[in-house]
Amino acid sequence: MEKELVNSAIDRLSEIVGNANIRLEKSPNPDFDYILHINDIEFLCKVKGAITTSNFGNIQRNLIELQKQTEIPILLVVQSIYPGLMIELIQNEINSMDVAGNCQIRVDKLILHVEGKKTTGKYSIPVSSKSRLFQEAGLKIIFRLLENPDWVNLPYRQIQESANVSLGSVNIIMNELIESGYILKTNEGKSLKNRKELLERWIVGYNDILKPKRFVRKMTFKDSNIKKDWKNISLPPDCFWGGESAANLYDGYLYPRQYTLYGGNIGALVKTGLRTDENGEIFVYNKFWTFTNDERMTPVLLTYADLMGSGNSRNIEAAQRIYKNELQHLQ
Repeated sequence: MEKELVNSAIDRLSEIVGNANIRLEKSPNPDFDYILHINDIEFLCKVKGAITTSNFGNIQRNLIELQKQTEIPILLVVQSIYPGLMIELIQNEINSMDVAGNCQIRVDKLILHVEGKKTTGKYSIPVSSKSRLFQEAGLKIIFRLLENPDWVNLPYRQIQESANVSLGSVNIIMNELIESGYILKTNEGKSLKNRKELLERWIVGYNDILKPKRFVRKMTFKDSNIKKDWKNISLPPDCFWGGESAANLYDGYLYPRQYTLYGGNIGALVKTGLRTDENGEIFVYNKFWTFTNDERMTPVLLTYADLMGSGNSRNIEAAQRIYKNELQHLQ
């Protein structure tokens, strides 16, 4: 599996630097899997599967310690990794590339930066072509279950009304969750299992599939004073701050550079001191959940997903704080 994964990554990389400039050999050092030569520069390779927020910290610390023990640059070869995590690795002088061809490699005169490539084929997210788990209805239902894992034992009709999907979709998705090992069914009832893995896969599906469909338009603040005092804007009913702005409201750690709003209509938002602007820093989305809360920001799970999907290292750092402090039930 490791050899297939690294060969797949090299195939993509060869499209950039050419086959003649790449050579792979098994590493005699037990701490590494391979030695890779790119344009006569030698790299010590570690091969991993998907890198997620739940395993990133340990993997990065291990690589940093290994790099201290050698002058040969390290290259992490992975199945998949968030773009922001690649940036964080390169800031710690750890190079990385994935099987889609995305890479952050900086050694001497060799600088390779590729992003935006999608993973396809056998190394894409392992969901059957017939699966609906991480399509729109499935993502809505999983969001509700991750918000409150006890909901796995509620009547399907109640889940259907809260997730705003069809009853048939609930039946299909719940069965798929059981078959995939995410719900354990016993004589005492059902329980949500493998929550970290389910969360990571939901975040990818949400940012790739559900979120783009909910986008309405961009806006901006009418003047600098309104922007400076954005926290005191009286939002329309059923409208919430998300992303960086929600993270700031949760713990004040992250100062927003981009603002996200869920819900409300454009006319009502204009009355609050905003205006439409194709180049604006405020991204407006339609809501996809139906349950209500008294907060001014989106549910913490959605805030976390927005931050992780941004590909921004400062946002990912804020997301990890939120994960540790607010999402204990999924750890």
